[in-house]
Amino acid sequence: MDYSDALRVIKAGGRVARRSWVEPGKYIFWTPAATVETPDGRCVERVGHALFFRPFKGENGQVEPWLPSFDAQAGEDWYDLGTEG
Repeated sequence: MDYSDALRVIKAGGRVARRSWVEPGKYIFWTPAATVETPDGRCVERVGHALFFRPFKGENGQVEPWLPSFDAQAGEDWYDLGTEG
């Protein structure tokens, strides 16, 4: 699938990965918008965004913010872990 399809999958609550990734177990997922409190006590909306799970970082893996590269956006080797996992 292409990146547009992958984005639809994660925004619907799924997980996606790329066949070209060498390290197994990595995937992208979406965290929806939410209200958060800032250090100065204001309640603000955090926008929804993609997160990248790295299974071999730290004791239980690591999650970090993810922005797609040009290669990721042009890639057609995305797959849905819910259907091919």
